[in-house]
Amino acid sequence: MIFRDLKAGFPIYLFDRASRKFKQGKVTTNPCPDFENGKQNVMAAMPGMPNYGARNVKVNVQTEDGKQSIYSVVDTEQTAYSDTLVISCSKESIINEVNALKNQATDIINKMPDFEQTVKDCDHLLSELDTSFRDQQRTNQRLDKMENKLDEIFKFVKSQKQE
Repeated sequence: MIFRDLKAGFPIYLFDRASRKFKQGKVTTNPCPDFENGKQNVMAAMPGMPNYGARNVKVNVQTEDGKQSIYSVVDTEQTAYSDTLVISCSKESIINEVNALKNQATDIINKMPDFEQTVKDCDHLLSELDTSFRDQQRTNQRLDKMENKLDEIFKFVKSQKQE
């Protein structure tokens, strides 16, 4: 089903990629053409391009929590995007979006060891090449050691007070 075939009461699916929240809603009125500046919003006539001659329609959606929103979408599509929000007539399209997001996150997680090694390698190279970086690194190491020793002293003093 595509957006122009929707009727009042038909289900519509919303997925926010940023917050990873899914909502189901329903169309409240039949989609109507989206007029911009008094004329229909039609893509430029470029044969062979996606959505050649497509028009936008306004789809009024009410979600389960009662919130109503209006979306302007291409009438010949079944899925539309608005920032991080995916709007679709098809639950399968939302499932595909969730799977794509999961695969993307899994790929990033799998690459974490490579990135951690890159940071270590770059730190090592910078300590060899950049004397100010090396000096700052040594100062940070000394400060860390002093903090650890102070923590040990405070723990010792605290344990002596309790006895």
